[in-house]
Amino acid sequence: MGLLLLGFECRDKRPILLDAYKRLPPEATTSLLGKVFFWWINPILVKGYTNTILGKELPVVDHGLSSETLRRNALQAWVQRVRPEEITTLPRVLFSCLKGAFLAAIAPRLSLVFFRFAQPVLISQTIQFITGAATDEADDLTGYRIVPAAVVIYVGLAISTSVYKHALNRLEVMIRGALVSLLHGSSLSSRDGESNEGKVITLISNDVTSMEKSAEMFHETWAQLLEVIVGITLLAREVGWLWPLPLLIIFFCAQVSRYVANNLKGRQGRWNTATQNRMSMTTSVISSIRDIKMLGIQQALENHIQELRHTEMDAARSVRWLMVGYNASANALGMFAPVLTIVLYAILASLAGSSLDTETAFTTVAILGLVTHPANMIMTIVPRAVVSFLSSSRIQNYLLEDGILDSRLEVSQHSNSSQSSSQARQDVSKTTPAVRLQNVTVKDPTCTRTILKDISLDIAQGSMTICSGPVGAGKTTLARALLGELTPSDGTVAVTSKRIGYCAQTTWLPNQSIKDIIYGPVAESNRDPLWYKQAIHSCCLDEDLDALPARDDTVVGSGGMNLSGGQRQRLALARMVYARCSIAVLDDSFSALDQKTRTKAIMGLLGPDGLLKVSGMTVFWITNDTSYFHLADQVAVLADSTIQEKGSWESLRPHLKEIDSIIHSNKDTLQGTPTQPKSMLDKLSGASTSSAASKDLQRRTGDSSLYGYYFKSAGVANIILMVACTVLYGFFITFPQYWLKWWTESRSANTIFFVTGYLVLLLLAWIITNGQMWSTVLRIAPQSGIVLHRRLLRAIMGAPLLYFSQTDTGSILNRFGQDIQLVDKKLAPALQTLSVQVFKLIMQAGLLFAVQHLLTLTLPFCAAVVYLVQKVYLRTSRQLRLLELESRSAVYSSFLETVKGIATIRAFGWQKQMAAENSRGLDESQKPFYLLFCLQRWLNVVLDLLVAAIAVGTITLAVVLRGSTTGGQIGVALNLILVVNTTLLRLVESWTNLEISLGAIARLKEVEEDTPREDQPGEDFAPPEDWPSAGEVELKGVTAAYNSSATALRDLNLRITPGQTVVVCGRTGSGKSSFLLALLRLLDVQSGRIMVDGLDISKISRSTIRQKAFITVSQNPLILPNITLRLNLDPDRIATEDCLLDALRKTGLFSHYFGEAADVSPVLDEPISSLPTLSVGQAQLLALSRALVQLGVRSGKPGSRATFSDSLTIKPIVLLDEVTSSLDPTTEGRIYDIVQESFIQTGHTVVMVTHKLGAFKGRMRPGLDKVVWMKDGRVDKID
Repeated sequence: MGLLLLGFECRDKRPILLDAYKRLPPEATTSLLGKVFFWWINPILVKGYTNTILGKELPVVDHGLSSETLRRNALQAWVQRVRPEEITTLPRVLFSCLKGAFLAAIAPRLSLVFFRFAQPVLISQTIQFITGAATDEADDLTGYRIVPAAVVIYVGLAISTSVYKHALNRLEVMIRGALVSLLHGSSLSSRDGESNEGKVITLISNDVTSMEKSAEMFHETWAQLLEVIVGITLLAREVGWLWPLPLLIIFFCAQVSRYVANNLKGRQGRWNTATQNRMSMTTSVISSIRDIKMLGIQQALENHIQELRHTEMDAARSVRWLMVGYNASANALGMFAPVLTIVLYAILASLAGSSLDTETAFTTVAILGLVTHPANMIMTIVPRAVVSFLSSSRIQNYLLEDGILDSRLEVSQHSNSSQSSSQARQDVSKTTPAVRLQNVTVKDPTCTRTILKDISLDIAQGSMTICSGPVGAGKTTLARALLGELTPSDGTVAVTSKRIGYCAQTTWLPNQSIKDIIYGPVAESNRDPLWYKQAIHSCCLDEDLDALPARDDTVVGSGGMNLSGGQRQRLALARMVYARCSIAVLDDSFSALDQKTRTKAIMGLLGPDGLLKVSGMTVFWITNDTSYFHLADQVAVLADSTIQEKGSWESLRPHLKEIDSIIHSNKDTLQGTPTQPKSMLDKLSGASTSSAASKDLQRRTGDSSLYGYYFKSAGVANIILMVACTVLYGFFITFPQYWLKWWTESRSANTIFFVTGYLVLLLLAWIITNGQMWSTVLRIAPQSGIVLHRRLLRAIMGAPLLYFSQTDTGSILNRFGQDIQLVDKKLAPALQTLSVQVFKLIMQAGLLFAVQHLLTLTLPFCAAVVYLVQKVYLRTSRQLRLLELESRSAVYSSFLETVKGIATIRAFGWQKQMAAENSRGLDESQKPFYLLFCLQRWLNVVLDLLVAAIAVGTITLAVVLRGSTTGGQIGVALNLILVVNTTLLRLVESWTNLEISLGAIARLKEVEEDTPREDQPGEDFAPPEDWPSAGEVELKGVTAAYNSSATALRDLNLRITPGQTVVVCGRTGSGKSSFLLALLRLLDVQSGRIMVDGLDISKISRSTIRQKAFITVSQNPLILPNITLRLNLDPDRIATEDCLLDALRKTGLFSHYFGEAADVSPVLDEPISSLPTLSVGQAQLLALSRALVQLGVRSGKPGSRATFSDSLTIKPIVLLDEVTSSLDPTTEGRIYDIVQESFIQTGHTVVMVTHKLGAFKGRMRPGLDKVVWMKDGRVDKID
């Protein structure tokens, strides 16, 4: 009856499920045996073998692995953590939230210990039976019990291993999900502008990976200690008082482990820091690639990143040398403990007049193998545990960083509790300001300077307040205080709603469609199309959408790269309008618009009949444009950290001159808030996965060229050296088993001969394995890492601008993070380990069949099984691995979006939506990650059962053919089977790691081969060294486009003479910036020609054009926070210190950075992020300083000019792209003064794109300079 019930329980339940349960994953509905033997994964194997697997076709993860569940439990455990924190705080938090899964691995691990140590007992009993006298009693009591015992032991091993490894795999998936969720939760509360994107990417790509196996290390440590104790107990029964000898060797090797543990932390920390520095720099460069290409400094920054890569590899080298020595010690334990024990036992036996008997020898070898292997594994765990704890410390430090502390009071929550809620809300609406600041003082967190002092301001509900003041007065700081992004050191901020519509100075746009950006993270069922249309119309986006083929389904590209600056601002405004918050904060949100569009948008939103005014929204608008002050109910003028003037415009109008003098005040030392480089925030759209899936055959069958690609990068000679060492090691580590057989079966008393041979064989094996370790980690890994990173970096930096607008930033950074980490840490060791296990397996199988000839009959069957299994397995595992690597991009993108847009996200109250999006992306990444583990367990079960069949067959043959089998033969065979099991396990693990790493290689190879090159065939003309010298520019019938469906310039004809200043004006989206991009060859010319000093630039390398012809200052000031002030000013590193300081003095930034410092070198060599923060205006001045440094550097020679009064033969053309769009009139005037003095008066040709002509018009030279008006990509008129 019990068997019948078990049979019913083991049936698959999916066919009888109700509809409500059919969405459950197949693992949850399979039978008990199906879970143990992983039958439920067979349909996925069939699918992978016959077709291409798409991410959407994978089964969902079960509730226990759900990212939402893990996030909730992990965040709750972190909040409830024990304080004060210690180094073990994070591991204890993980244990607290994963306690059930953690404890579930104990029982199967104990059963695995039992079955492992049943093997030497079985070996001893079998040898005794074979070598004993043939009696009926022996046959009855022993022979017929050995075979079923073997079945139980070897099948039990297979099942225990399957269940235990699966429990560890689930733990690994859970740890990964919990850590990523904790990091994302921390990012949601991080301070705006302080989170380092490269640091976050390093944490999730490097440190989380290091911690994923922490639970496995813990379980293996206690279990292997238990195995050592049990093994030593059994050993004492065989060798008597010699049993402490292995412990002495273990103790000696443990001292090496202690040395490694003491020295590894610092070295590994330096390696991690170097990796973080490289990733931070790479992230900044990729995020600002448009401006970098415009400035012509991509080669300089590419060289700098590659230098950081070399620094990283230098830091890794010290760790790798340590690991080579450690590996030598660990291998010495595994090899010399058995040989020394056997040798001493044999010598003592010889002195006593006896010989080494077969049963003692092979049983002792089996037991010693089970003792030294766990001891060896414990030793190998030590450095991994050190690295894991170091990663845990880094993650914990990030989690403990001071986050945002929103100290704002929500006024509506403090109404009189005795009133009804509706009456309270009515009273609040009538009497309570929407925003109230009382005696607010804010200090710069990087120093002690006061940015705002004793600010008091009330903003009535439904009113509009304009905040004005000079650059660095604290306007943006005040806005951030309203948003809760800054905590006042004194005073209070009260608001009626903490959900605020925010439009930042630097627009944050994720890489989504225009429609999805405006709607925000709102479910489609809750979208309001009518209000959406009103938002679009009020922000003057109708005409722009009509010009786009896909209208509002157009994807804006990374950081809105496919849109103009004005379009990006209006899109952010439309998003704010649609959100319908009761309060709006607009930080200079119309600065990039032309006058006509700006007036229309402002009146449509903020005018008397404007949408925000009519809807009763409270508006805080930062602007210095006094022509719109009359629209405000209140104007507040900031200067010297305080409010200088405040009141209605009617009351302030008589003081207009005083207000103008405040707004236009000019100071050299300015204070402000941090500005960061333009972001490139991307969201995984699924296109990359679908595109990759189109290559279905290659994904299923693999690409053999990957090996050649990798071998060339690693050095063919290095690969040959490693393989040669591996082959020799396979022989010398296996042959001692056969040597031991000869020894125990020999009649000779020549013990010294056999002892010497045994020692020499193992000594050679030890020397060779150290050689292969050296060739792997100190030859192959560093060389391949540097070469592959250089190829990847060159491919990405050389890609056209269109590539970055169509490719996810998360996907690009995934290559530099996860893929390069796999090359550094897993690929070479996996290749070496796989080679070792393959050659060991060949040697062991050959020796096994040599001592048991009848087993050769099973060779065709075994070969067929292994061939079919690997063929089916590999086709599916390759696809799952590629899907897993690709799906990580969604996680990367989610973090990048969170970090870069955190202020906007928090202002709109979208934290929960971003957390849900991160969980969805993480779930998509966990599905192939978990299924790949399950697939590996399926392979393990199949191979373990195959080994079990061979073992049972060997014992059966020995029992049945008792007279024809010697004890030595059966001892060799069963010992080989014991180690074959371990060899197969290591083979699967190394095979898996190799697959993971080869997936990374495939992606790196794809990037190098498939990424389009910016420079096209025929663009290799080398211009004369003195070109260009005059600065003449001529466009003849130029038509240019971003892509086949988006023409930006149409039949453009224009001639600019040397020394002429041309101001390009027009409505936002009219083609002004596209005109500059065409000059810089960032926009492809479809027809026509662009001539510079008589040469057609279409025949010249694009990077050469930017480096030789143009000095460019882009609309978004390029600031790379991770490099020094010196490198920000002079990326080419050819200017002298005097040149840098003169540039800073000319722009007024010298006193900001140096003050009264006597020694300026230390400041120049400090990272920008550690120096006093910059306002937007100061950032633009820094960008102008970089241009002045380029002006002062001589062509091709180190050094610089001390002044900027001389005309230079290099870079005679200056391009200025909306450089004053976000600046107050004072800073704008200062920049124009510098442009006039340093560029115009020195004879440079100046092309300036602006929508504010009035400020510069008075400086233009009649009869020489001209204004070009553009419309729809054409020249409309020339004044």
